[in-house]
Amino acid sequence: DKFGKSLVEDFPSDFVVDLNPTVDGSFLFPVKSLYNLDEDESQGAIAINLLPLVSQSELGRVTDGMSNQSKRVVSPICLSPCFRLLRLYTGEQNSGSLEEIDALLGCPLYLTDLEVEEKLDSLSKQEREFLCSLLFYALNWFREVVNAFCQQEDAEMKGKVLTRLQNITELQTVLGKCLAATPGYVPPPATFDSEALEAVPSINAVGPVRKRNGRKKKADGSKACSADRSQADDSSEGNQPDTELSELEKTTAEREAGNPLAQLQSYRPYFRELDLEVFTVLHCGLLTKSVLDTEMHTEVKGTAAELCFLLDDLCWKLDHVLIPGSTRRVPFPKASCKDIGFSHLCQRSPKEVAVCVVKLLKPLCNHMENMHNYFQVIVIQNRGVEDEPRLNIQEHQLMSFCYQQLLLTFRSLFAWNGFSQHENTDLLRSALQVLAGRLKPGETEFLLLEELISESFHYLLNFQQSVPSFHCAFILTQILIAIAEKPMAGWKREKMASLAKQFLCQSWVKPSGDREKGSQFNSALHILLCVYLEHTDNILKAIEEISSVGVPELINSAKEACSSTYPTLNRQTFPVFFRVMMAQLESSVKSIPAGKPSDSSEAQLEKLLRWNIAVRNFHILVNLVKVFDSRPVLSICLKYGRLFVEAFLKLAMPLLDYSFKKHRDDVQSLLKTLQLSTRQLHHMCGHSKIRQDIGLTNHVPLLKKSLEQFVYRVKAMLAFNHCQEAFWVGILKNRDLQGEEILSQASEERDSDGEDSAGSPAE
Repeated sequence: DKFGKSLVEDFPSDFVVDLNPTVDGSFLFPVKSLYNLDEDESQGAIAINLLPLVSQSELGRVTDGMSNQSKRVVSPICLSPCFRLLRLYTGEQNSGSLEEIDALLGCPLYLTDLEVEEKLDSLSKQEREFLCSLLFYALNWFREVVNAFCQQEDAEMKGKVLTRLQNITELQTVLGKCLAATPGYVPPPATFDSEALEAVPSINAVGPVRKRNGRKKKADGSKACSADRSQADDSSEGNQPDTELSELEKTTAEREAGNPLAQLQSYRPYFRELDLEVFTVLHCGLLTKSVLDTEMHTEVKGTAAELCFLLDDLCWKLDHVLIPGSTRRVPFPKASCKDIGFSHLCQRSPKEVAVCVVKLLKPLCNHMENMHNYFQVIVIQNRGVEDEPRLNIQEHQLMSFCYQQLLLTFRSLFAWNGFSQHENTDLLRSALQVLAGRLKPGETEFLLLEELISESFHYLLNFQQSVPSFHCAFILTQILIAIAEKPMAGWKREKMASLAKQFLCQSWVKPSGDREKGSQFNSALHILLCVYLEHTDNILKAIEEISSVGVPELINSAKEACSSTYPTLNRQTFPVFFRVMMAQLESSVKSIPAGKPSDSSEAQLEKLLRWNIAVRNFHILVNLVKVFDSRPVLSICLKYGRLFVEAFLKLAMPLLDYSFKKHRDDVQSLLKTLQLSTRQLHHMCGHSKIRQDIGLTNHVPLLKKSLEQFVYRVKAMLAFNHCQEAFWVGILKNRDLQGEEILSQASEERDSDGEDSAGSPAE
């Protein structure tokens, strides 16, 4: 209590001064009072003495006149932490009421004219760094003010809290510009719960933000230690994309979505942590061009920038604490990135955090529906407008980012692994009731869990028409899978396949008119294509449709064009489609049961038919290498070609052993088609040797071994059926991808491995 009383006495004397029109002293920048929310209260007005304190701390300058020599020297670093202690003590003493210190919510700060950021090039390095520090202190003050007063019930205070959020977004914009002009700058510390070196991120790459297309690394530690974003579809091995989406979602995605906070991501450890209670502000209906609840009698307008700021921070928190079910934990995570920026959050259990998010679901649904309406209107307004859609690009990007963060919030919640535990069933039910209640208000209390899942699934499915980007479509798909897997019923599988195909068959264009592309797009495309093929009722038919319809459309189109049926399929994304189709084809044939002597003629014929379709698809895919002969495509074909041949040897050859006599023509046709494919694989081996590409030639020995086994296994099958005379072994010449003989090797050892060497029954 003694400490609390001294805090109440010391804080005003250390950090607060009477508001005066002019401030005496010699400073780098002229002092100006900014962000005053109590301008109508001229009597006894106060201000936070920020710029003079920063000047004294950074430069050792004090005000002229020396009238306050006896006043103790305080650091501006202590401003926000001391205020947090003060408001916690005051709240404890007054049953949560902060009326005693409410003047600090609306009082101005002594800063400087922020238009100086337009003249950054003319400032010295010292001046730029001073300005950056001043902005960091101001932002951290506002963040703690919002932490303190966000739960106050007074309408005027709520309005002021929203205004402070606006102030934060405005200051962050200015700070971003200042940081871009001040490479190598290290901000003052904001928290003190870690070793000094531990908390400092490497921000060497932040300086060159000036480059429009430059890419900077994340350095807030979450790259290494945050949980991977939910990959709700548990694809089989080999079906995972090469790049981790968790990293991309926090860098490329944010830049492409127009996130105004993207360039500040590396500086997260230098900002005061927002408390979870702050997100109750979402209940106020922050949306672009919408006025705060009229019952509050305020004229504060919330904008998408504040919503963006809150959602970005919420997603960051949930990504850290709500571990998705499919995450593989790192066995030895780096100690340096443990809970920096999450000190208060980590005092709560994941379940407590999930409970807080469930309580926010209603306002989050409101925001989602508003976003849906916003983009639906844009679609209607620009329907038929091909050349220059009437768009406010900056607003569109901001709203798109808000939509993305809303979807990420839903995904973090519903993919949380805690929902698989029995003790959290009631919490899951509460979350699903909120979603189901949007379609059936007042009718969800007595619905069974499966019915709630069904209604929630249909509610989220409604957003498929308005997602503004392919990445948002990808996240929506993941949310639906996370909900549908509790458990996945047949009708939901059909819906998931239909939704994924719809997104694949949709043209994704940015507001600027450019087609979406890049590594993030390719990663999302990879997983969406896997979702489609894994959930469709006939995977072989789906693969054949893409390879026989979509790819020929691409081949016959202009260089920069795409498939008309599958607009996501173009020359840049072909390797993604090819990898998924080859991997899924190889995976699907493993589900065809091996042949048994006891199989009936009908069962044998059915299995032969499935293998015929699979081998036909394999033949189509392998021959595409003649047109798309890039290194990634060749590598994929060599790898999955071998795996397919091995699966054929293990599962199909026993079937042929027992069905040859009854279905001779079908078996013969099957082997002939496969022989054409294996011959092309042999040509690829020769091509790889000529290219002397280690990445490709590493696949050759194992592939040749499989091709040789195939030849002798066919011979054994014919011997088993007393038909050896139908088999002969020839010598294959080394040829390139187009079938032309490789003359440089023609005189060398002839490969009598016999792979594909007419290794089929003669007619």
